[in-house]
Amino acid sequence: MFIIHDSRILTYQVDLENACIEMKAVDEFGSKAMLLFDDVFAYYFENQLPGSILFDITVGEINDFAEDHKELLNKTKDHVWPIYYRNVKELTDHIKKNRYTYYIIESSYGLNGWVLARGMRTEECSS
Repeated sequence: MFIIHDSRILTYQVDLENACIEMKAVDEFGSKAMLLFDDVFAYYFENQLPGSILFDITVGEINDFAEDHKELLNKTKDHVWPIYYRNVKELTDHIKKNRYTYYIIESSYGLNGWVLARGMRTEECSS
């Protein structure tokens, strides 16, 4: 059984056309899995390093999303990212109305960030 905590990210792929993210990881026991984010609305990753180690992936509150990322949202608002919105409440209302979940990717080392998506699932893989 795959365990996210202390798993190492091997690869990740963002499919913009199909709005999904696939992240392949191996846990400390050698089990491999694909972490799949479906119907992705927006995402932000930083510190992508070889050997990135996940601490956890948690679900955050949508109301906290705007506060957690106020600086980023203010910086990208005029570039219509992640969508056109007049104020943060309008963006938050859109996220809630469309039933996106706020996934927080925490790391012990390397890649961390967040994903707004309608779902996340784990599929174990053999290679």
